[in-house]
Amino acid sequence: MKKIRGIVFFIFCYIALTAQENKVGVSFSQNYSTFRFIDSEGKKDDLNFLIKYGYGLSFQKAFEKQLFLEGQVFYNNNGATSTIDQDQLVWSLHYVNADINLGYKYILGKLNPLFGAGFYYGRLIKADQYIGSTHYDLMDLNYINKNDFGINMFGGVEYKYSDNGSVFFRINESIGLLQLEKSESSQKLFNRTFSIQLGLLFPLL
Repeated sequence: MKKIRGIVFFIFCYIALTAQENKVGVSFSQNYSTFRFIDSEGKKDDLNFLIKYGYGLSFQKAFEKQLFLEGQVFYNNNGATSTIDQDQLVWSLHYVNADINLGYKYILGKLNPLFGAGFYYGRLIKADQYIGSTHYDLMDLNYINKNDFGINMFGGVEYKYSDNGSVFFRINESIGLLQLEKSESSQKLFNRTFSIQLGLLFPLL
């Protein structure tokens, strides 16, 4: 995991240092977040979605206008809901994510459809669980792993409204690959997040 974090940090720093000829962005996302649950018998299930949110900054480095490398630092709120003994069970996990994505744009005048994929590393900064009216701080209980890692996939469109900037709309899917629970139980939880993202990009002088 330390090697993964080091690689992500190195690539992100490279993008930031070389992005003066490219773009910097800000964005907000509405997250439809859940967990992939695997029980002790290996049966898979997705818990109920919660509507959460995220926001962050990004750098883009373009190659021949169409291919681009992107780094993002994002605050992301994830979670899910279920029921246990007729009580509502709610998770709320807060992460700072570092993303590295490779994307491709179709240049159609001012309107540029795009798609891409990449990886994210997430660091947990707050974790709450509610069972009915009872609250548990999962970080104090040392119940949830503080690290998360997974893959991103996205598609959308960017509209260049002037030489000074553009607006973009994306649909994203993030699939967590690391087990969230520290429990020795054979049950497993993984982050799953579908999000709608809206943002602005500005050329760097």
